[in-house]
Amino acid sequence: MALPNRARSTRLLVVTLVAISLLTITVDYREGDRGPLAAVGRAALTMVSPLQEAVSKVTHPIGNFFSTLVRLPSIRAENERLRDRVAQLEEEVSTTTADQNRLHELEALVGVQESLGPQVRTIGAPVIAKSISNFEWTVTIGKGSDDGVRVNQAVIAAAGLVGHVVRVAPNSAIVQLILDPDSAVAGRLDVSGATGLISGQGDHDLQMGLVDTSTEVHAGERVVTAGFRIEGAQQSLYPPGVLIGTVSRVLPSDASLEKFITVSPAVDFSSLDIVLVVLSDGSG
Repeated sequence: MALPNRARSTRLLVVTLVAISLLTITVDYREGDRGPLAAVGRAALTMVSPLQEAVSKVTHPIGNFFSTLVRLPSIRAENERLRDRVAQLEEEVSTTTADQNRLHELEALVGVQESLGPQVRTIGAPVIAKSISNFEWTVTIGKGSDDGVRVNQAVIAAAGLVGHVVRVAPNSAIVQLILDPDSAVAGRLDVSGATGLISGQGDHDLQMGLVDTSTEVHAGERVVTAGFRIEGAQQSLYPPGVLIGTVSRVLPSDASLEKFITVSPAVDFSSLDIVLVVLSDGSG
């Protein structure tokens, strides 16, 4: 019970000192700075100021607590509005970024189309499905026979060669990727000009064979479509000069008849979005 009595005594002392100081200040104010109580008033102010500061430190947090408690519903509502606005802005930024990426891809495809020459007819097609497994390496595009798409037509992305059409429906078509082990592309080394046959290796780098053993091959060298028939291989389905990939390494081989090279594909097949189908090579 000593603590409550001590607290009451402290409050009583504070009240008494404040009252005395107010009385002194009032009398001193009437008498001016030179009044007999001026010194007492200044002393009283000096004593009371720390007490007032201490009381203020105790009472202000309590007042702030009750003020915050009253405003809590409006604070929560404002937080919800801010969260919704942030989510909206993030969605707008994401949409803008996606649109910009798609625009850049379309611009790159226009560049590819122009590089093929004015006589070559192409059509853009979205990739609508992917079937990449150990048994089949294909994608489905949203253009078909109604749009002039036919079997064996080349398919190109902004980054490089994709593959060729193997099946066609009125409004869609299936494209065999150059990753497919059954795929074969006549390729040419960009520096030496040496040609070879590029075959798919599934989820591994492409392999280029039938390269003359005397050919000097550089790591990182570009490999493009040859665009013509190689002895012992089928006729190329692809227009010349389309990027296939870059040399990743030269494979050691005991055979002296040919050199084998691995080629890293230029196209990221996991993110294919839109492609060009070459409807004609411009010869007819």
